[in-house]
Amino acid sequence: MAISSLALHLPHTVAGLAVMTCLGYLVESWTRFPVWATAGGWLLSGMLIFHHPAESFLARHMLGYRPPSLAEQDRISASWDDVTARFGVESTAYRLWIHESGNLNAEAPAGRIVAVTSAALRLPPGQLGAVLAHELGHHVTGHSWTALLAFWYALPARLIWQLVRTLHRLTKPLRPSTPTRRALKARNQLLLVTTLLTLVVVYLFPWLALLPLVPVLLAAVKRRTELRADRSAAACGFGPQLAYVLEQFITEEGGSKLSAPPDTERFRPVASLLSSHPDHHTRLQSLQRYLESPRS
Repeated sequence: MAISSLALHLPHTVAGLAVMTCLGYLVESWTRFPVWATAGGWLLSGMLIFHHPAESFLARHMLGYRPPSLAEQDRISASWDDVTARFGVESTAYRLWIHESGNLNAEAPAGRIVAVTSAALRLPPGQLGAVLAHELGHHVTGHSWTALLAFWYALPARLIWQLVRTLHRLTKPLRPSTPTRRALKARNQLLLVTTLLTLVVVYLFPWLALLPLVPVLLAAVKRRTELRADRSAAACGFGPQLAYVLEQFITEEGGSKLSAPPDTERFRPVASLLSSHPDHHTRLQSLQRYLESPRS
């Protein structure tokens, strides 16, 4: 599953490398620093995600986490020690962080980071342990480091895309006026040229036609990793507690749907294809099937 995720992120990585190569040409024109050194240095920078101080910087300054207070550390330590003992790993091999949020949740965004929301700390020890076991399941199966590595290498292309969107939004008129015939003609010509260029590129590189499927396939892989993390937690004895937590999520979700406007359900099938998490009903059913299946 981790290898599949890395393979599907390859186009994003290539786009990020292309951005860094272009930046390398600019740097070379200013400082005579070779292009290959900029591109190669960017590729080697992926090693930083396995460096503990770099992970701490990422958690604190990019993800907005904070270290737990003494009282929070005491509350979470017992559950965490139980979880790591059942998984057979050292409790000190991972660092716990707190994410200020009113949602009952936990996250495993990087190689050795486990973040718990402040609301999740109010769970009973058994249920808190189940939530932590799910996140540790991501770590022991390699899901976390592959996701972070893919995010890091795609970051330059993402930043350029965000910059383009921001510039488009800033230059877009606040009050849309009725376009003139000349403006409509120019827009149609631009659309025609863009379409022709797209067809030529796809003809020369047919595999590019598959790129629109990448987000859907990536989302499917991520949903599978969530189900696998649930099973990892259940395999270590946290199945019943995790099922109870999922039932709580379903109950809270049902109350929020009653207050939501009907139009929000219109695009639900499309959103589900691009969702990185399966819905709680799917997780609960998958977990129950795993708990009921005979295992040697």
